[in-house]
Amino acid sequence: MKSISKSTAEKLYAAAKAKGLTSTKADFVYSKEALDYRLSLLQDHFPQNTLHAIAIKTCSEPEVLKHIASKGFGLEAASIEEVKLAQIAGVPNNKIVFDSPVKTREEIKYCHEFVKGALINVNCFEEIERYPADFKGKLGLRINPLINVDTDKNLNVSKLNSKFGIPITQKDQIFKVLTESNRFTAIHFHIGSGISDFAPNLKAFQVITDLASEVNAIRTKKGFKNKIDTIDIGGGIDFDLESETIGIKTFCTALKEINKNTDFKIVTEFGKFIHEKNSFAISTVEYITKNTPESHNAFIHIGADLFLRKIYSQMDINYPISVLGKEGEDQTYRIVGPLCFAGDVLFESVKLPFLEEGNQIILFNTGANTISMWSRHCSREEVNFVFV
Repeated sequence: MKSISKSTAEKLYAAAKAKGLTSTKADFVYSKEALDYRLSLLQDHFPQNTLHAIAIKTCSEPEVLKHIASKGFGLEAASIEEVKLAQIAGVPNNKIVFDSPVKTREEIKYCHEFVKGALINVNCFEEIERYPADFKGKLGLRINPLINVDTDKNLNVSKLNSKFGIPITQKDQIFKVLTESNRFTAIHFHIGSGISDFAPNLKAFQVITDLASEVNAIRTKKGFKNKIDTIDIGGGIDFDLESETIGIKTFCTALKEINKNTDFKIVTEFGKFIHEKNSFAISTVEYITKNTPESHNAFIHIGADLFLRKIYSQMDINYPISVLGKEGEDQTYRIVGPLCFAGDVLFESVKLPFLEEGNQIILFNTGANTISMWSRHCSREEVNFVFV
């Protein structure tokens, strides 16, 4: 299932409602079948020894995490709390990746004692001294390859002033750290998210594999046993599944070609690509107000609490919208949420079938960076989650 159509959404919602799983206000419905389809794409196209650590921050629902773990996948954590969510989900330590840029000494100690074997990516030189000499995890060094990428400014992490990773302009110091000892056995990079053209990712992979190969050559001369054996390529690519030229198959073919003479183990951290199109949100229309003859306000039970990025940022995010059991474009509506501030508006102007109290609005492709970012503004209860 590449995405959830309106007819599929209506069937999934009807089945959930028949089982008494739905709410009278709003529901967030997530499809297991759609999730399995996306996970299978990673398994089918990437090298067999790739560790796919799905980004928890994109969708942190425990049921979803447990399902991912049950399929043999790993999880990537952006906080120590997410590390613990991965453990609760049943992910083995060696399939957990920890990437927080602000790891505390206590968090590092926790990983040393209770998450032995996990891949811990060190974000900066200043973080290195916090790890004991006998650290029980696998250490990776995050390097910023400074590869230009065309994406939203909020999602581009490959700028020189990025808070993520050590810029490759500090190559001499990077080499010193990686060749004076063999404690680091992985290198991590992630250049951004929301990327539709994966060419920069391949360029970054080439830069990092070249660097790792140079490091390994020096280590060999020094007699070190451990080498850099793993490259964590992050995630952030929005693969077009309809196009062979920019699809996942083409990317993986190019990735394998770059890696054919080095054979580094690859780690990925996909989030949006895995989750985005597996879900829809559905809310009851509570009121219709007619402030002008041309445009009416339709009040629903989800807004800036669920869709923070759409409403609070300048990012270009548009969720396809429909009405349960209705077709047509009869009236222009302003779709507004339940929060007590004027900016809680999902759509300023959208044509829909005539609405009345009790109708249900469906918003599609809501699986990524929504429910995991739930806002407590106005102290409203969380949207009802349904995993079917």
